[in-house]
This record gives sequence, structure tokens and C-alpha cells, in this order.
Amino acid sequence: MAGGPGAGGGGGHGHGERFCRGSVPSERAPKRGGVSAYEQSLKEYVDRMSIVVIRPSVGMSFDSRAEAYDFYNLHSWELGFGIRCNMTVDKSVVSQDIVCSCEGKPELSNTASAQTDCKAMIRLHRSDDSCWYIQEFRGDHNHPLSGICSENFCWPSHNHLKPYTKNLVRRLRDDNVELSKKCQSIYEYFWGMECKDISLDLSDIDSDKTIELFDDFGSLRRDDPSFMFCVELDDIDNQFNTVLWTNGRSRTQYAHFGDTVTFDTTYRTNLYGLPFILFVGVNNHHQSILLGGALMRRKTVESFKWLFREFVILMGGKAPSTILTDRCHEMEVAIQEELPETIHRWCKMHVLNNEHEFLGPICLKMSGFKDDFQKIIDGMLTVREFECAWQHLLDKYNLHDNAFLSQIYDSRHKWANPYLKEKFCTKQTSTQRNESAENMFKGYVPLNRSINMFVRHYNKLQSDLNSKESSEENRSRKRPRFISKGLPIMEHAAKIYTRAMFEMFEGMISQSGSYVVHEKEKGKAYLARNIRSDQQESWSQVEFEVIIRAEDGAVVCECGFWEHMGMPCCHAVKVMIHMGMQEIPAGNIVKRWTMDARDTVPVHLIGNDRAAENSKSYRTSELFIAGIKFVKSGSRSDQAFEGAMAVLDQIKQELSELGEDEDVSELSEQSSISAATTDDATSTLSGSETD
Repeated sequence: MAGGPGAGGGGGHGHGERFCRGSVPSERAPKRGGVSAYEQSLKEYVDRMSIVVIRPSVGMSFDSRAEAYDFYNLHSWELGFGIRCNMTVDKSVVSQDIVCSCEGKPELSNTASAQTDCKAMIRLHRSDDSCWYIQEFRGDHNHPLSGICSENFCWPSHNHLKPYTKNLVRRLRDDNVELSKKCQSIYEYFWGMECKDISLDLSDIDSDKTIELFDDFGSLRRDDPSFMFCVELDDIDNQFNTVLWTNGRSRTQYAHFGDTVTFDTTYRTNLYGLPFILFVGVNNHHQSILLGGALMRRKTVESFKWLFREFVILMGGKAPSTILTDRCHEMEVAIQEELPETIHRWCKMHVLNNEHEFLGPICLKMSGFKDDFQKIIDGMLTVREFECAWQHLLDKYNLHDNAFLSQIYDSRHKWANPYLKEKFCTKQTSTQRNESAENMFKGYVPLNRSINMFVRHYNKLQSDLNSKESSEENRSRKRPRFISKGLPIMEHAAKIYTRAMFEMFEGMISQSGSYVVHEKEKGKAYLARNIRSDQQESWSQVEFEVIIRAEDGAVVCECGFWEHMGMPCCHAVKVMIHMGMQEIPAGNIVKRWTMDARDTVPVHLIGNDRAAENSKSYRTSELFIAGIKFVKSGSRSDQAFEGAMAVLDQIKQELSELGEDEDVSELSEQSSISAATTDDATSTLSGSETD
């Protein structure tokens, strides 16, 4: 297979076209069935059990110079040096040297320079079929390297490497990772499929850790009576498929700030790629808060439906108004069926996840593109502004045929701010301030930790977030605020809003200085016009209609910022000042942003707090905790095991008489096997992580 990182030329790795084109083709079409340099290198790594994972060798071939550059760049990142291309002698390129960044000598002897006349390099030659192959490889350096996987220094060439290629090398270099796991990582990387032989060998590798997970849940329940978790069992192998948990603090937070929830499935807990899921909200200080966590073996429609259903039950029965997720078809179907009243939108950060890869070359070639692009995707624009700005961008940079831009434009209704402005999202989509699971867990838990340790680090993260929230709460209540004279409305904002939201309101006051107000209908409708329109983009709207809502006196602007964020926009603020308002109208005050956000128990929680305790999942969870203790006691000795099995037989008989055990006959047959081992007894409590 000619795949692997960098296969097929230079278009897919964010490096752009690093090479000038000569009079002959710079690359060939990938050959089907061929073995790429990556596969060859990884195979040799496993066979020779060396330290270096990605290693060039004479004779390795590539479809293009860009692919060869990426391969050598990954090798340089692993060892800790940078690379660059030497200039070619003429335009008819038949040879190319890719050298260490320390190659050459500094022009002046008394200047600071990284150049040490290092001779490390690869020399590429072109073959008759237009491929490129390594004709010479020099691996010795005359200078210190910057650390394994460039941990101590970032060379410029490494900015172009994709995270997943670096993660693969990190995994394989980890001394604590067993060979079977390394092989599995390689197989999954290239073929995207299970290596069944390896899966069988590893099927029970973390069974003890899985038992410890539920044991930890029992301890958390003792420390926090409001801690709750649910377990979804797999119908096929009776192992756990999904585990969901939350605690008393999170349930209270959701009661006040559960209107918008970010549902992130992008974090992987270990080498098996077991997805970890975070439910994240935003408090009245505009800080991220953890609402719950989940582990899922299989991302299916039914598992997502179960997860959303149980999450709502645990949170008192009220579904979120808006849910933001990454792109996933199974998830989308589950939300439509299980949360029909909830608005579903995509996190912009996931939609633009490959922005650097696909738009990086354009940013390098076309000055100003990046700034123009960011203005469109980050600005709180109207639909008309967005459409005009997008067309202007394509025309200005001649990008009508760019596949990535076409793809994200076609899905704009799911992520772009103008199409979400009437949906309350606590500004998460407009600023990308919502943190991904990976970013939130950075520094807390390594990706390859066992699942029980992962849950413990999750609790540490939540504790730290709670501390930050408490600190901000104190700052909001104690920190004096200096209010500009002549603006009574500022004094009112300082009294009601938290510190963070008051500063946002201050920003709106500042921005309102660029507008003047014209009256359309006294006391009912106004126009806010930008007096600096000459400094605006050609597609920018300079005039906004602001109305006074009759039912509650709210000042509402057509820009949609208030509906999206729950905070008056600069246009509305300008009208308030123009009308001489002393206070922010009650209709414009969203309680969740105020100091009194937590002063009452939400209505939906009254009388519903025990709803979760009446669910089948809750009963299953309680039995898991009791079962863990039973398994530990019953596996201490042969005598304890025989006694435990006898007790199980008695319990199953009693359940059978109650008519509640549908699988009694099957369980009875299993328990009659006298040679059962402790692993057999615990297999239903610990799922394989190899899916």
C-alpha cells in the first residue's frame, strides 16, 4: 500500500508546495499495492527492535519530493533536529538534498548561529518513472540533538507535522508499552481495522483496572451521596459498553447552567483508542465547568441514545436547550431521536480542525488571507454579511475550487455564527472559547493511562476547576469596580453582573462609541449607524435596526448578539444610552450571567431529584458496586469461591421465583462449571478495551 503519512504528494500535510517545479514532473501517481517508506520503516522497527521508529535507508522510494521531505522531517522530529532543502543547481530537477538545519557555516564568526557545518542529510534522485528514492543517507550529527521527539525545542520544519503522526511515534517509543500494543497501533494506523490475534491476547489485560474503576465509583459514592453513575451492558458479550458518571456539584451546576452543553468525544484514553466523553458547560463567570464524564466502547446510535437519555435523567429530567458536538453521524441521529427539542450544532473548533492542513499553504502564499478568513468565521456577522464576505474571499484569492472551503461552506448552517444567532449558545461557537477535552486534560492525564486512573485524574481536574470558580466568585464579590462618571447604566451593570460579564458589558460600552443613533419611531425603533464606515470591510453592515420590545422593555438588535449570548450588543447599548436609561431593562438581563445565578433551586429539580434512582441503569450501577465487593471476597481462596458460587445459586433461585431474572437458566449453566476461575467470575464486570 502506498499510503501512510505524506503519501501521494505534498497536498495533504499543511506544508504547501515547498519545491519549485522543474521541466519534468515533480511526482508520480501513487502505485497501488506498493509499500510506502513509512510501512517499510515501521516493519523494520518491529523486526530489529531498535530505538528509532522512523529511519531513512538507501533505496527507499517516494511518489514525490514532498513525501520524502515529510518522511525525513518526522525522522528529524523523533531524534531532535530540524531540516531544510538545499537549493537545486538548475530547474531540471533530478536531484535534491534535504539537510540538517545546522548545515553550513555562519557568514560571520562572531554571530550567534545554529549552523555547525553538520553533514547529516538525505540525497534524493529521480528514477525513470518519476519517483524519488534515497541515493545517500548520512545519519551522524556534529552537534547535540534537542531531545527525543523534540521535547526541548521546536524546529521550524516541525510546525508542518500532523499530530497523529507524532502521536504514533510517541506511542511506539514508550518503553512501558508492550510489543503487542505497539503492533496493534501500527496495524490500526495503516489499515484502520482490528488486529484480531492481538485483540485476543489483550482481551483481559486491564480487567483488574476495570474492576478498580467501579470500586472507585463506590468510594466516590460514599464520599458524595449525590455521586451517581450508570452502566450500559453489551447485549452480545455482557461486558460494559458505556459508563456515565456525575456528582452532586455537577448536578447543581447543570441546574443553573445546563442551557448549553458541549459534548466532546474527541479525547482517547489509551492505546486502544477508548473514547472518553466530556459534558462541559459554562458558568456565570464564563468559565468551563464539568457536568459529567463517560467512557464508551462502541460509538453506535443506540449507545449515544442511551447516553443522552441517562444524562438527562441524572440531571433532573431537563434536556439542554442547545448541544454542541463534533461531527458524527451516529451522534446526530441519536440527538434527533432522544433530544428532539434540543438545538444541535457543531463546535466550530472541530469543523475547522484541519484548517492548518488545508489552508496553511494558502496562508503562506497569500498575504492577508488568514486575517480575512478569521474575520468571517469569528465575527458576529449577519447572514447577509457572511454570504457577501465569503464570496468576496473566494473572489479575492481565487479559491472557488478549494475543496475544504466548499465543504465547510456547505455545512455553514451547523456551525457559522450568523445561522446560530437566534440560538442561545453562551457565545461558545462564536469565540471557540469552549475547550476541547484534549485541551482541558492536558497536564492531567496521559493518553495511555488505564481507565480507572483516568477517572481519578478527571476528579482532580474537576477539583481544580471548582477552585478557579470559587476564586472568581470571590473576586466578583469583593473586587471594587471603578465606574465611569456620567453613565448610571454602568453602575447598574456592576451591581448585577459577575466580574467577567461586567467587563464584557464595558467592552460593549466602548464599542458603542463608534455609533450614532437615529430615531425611526420614538420609543419603539431606532437605527444605530457606524460613523467609521470608511474603516470597515466593504461587505460590513454599517447600520443596524434596534427595537424596544413592548412586552418586557428589552432592547433587541437585528445583529442577534443578545439572543446568542444573553448580553446586550454595542448597538443596543448605544440606544439605551441615547434614551437615557438608568438601568439595563429587565428583559435584557439573563439571570445565568448575574451574581444571583444560584439563588434558587430550579423548578425542574423539585420533586424530580429521585428520578435517576428509579431507572434501570441506576439499579444496575448499584449492583455493580455490590458485585465488586462480592467478587473480591469470593476470589480470595478456593473455599471462599465455592461459598460465593453457592450463594449465587441461592440468589438466582430467589430471583427466578420473583420472575425478574430473564437469564437465570443461562447463568445457572455458567455457575455449574466448577473449574471457573476468578477471571471468569469478573469477566462480566470488565470490558475489553480493544474495540
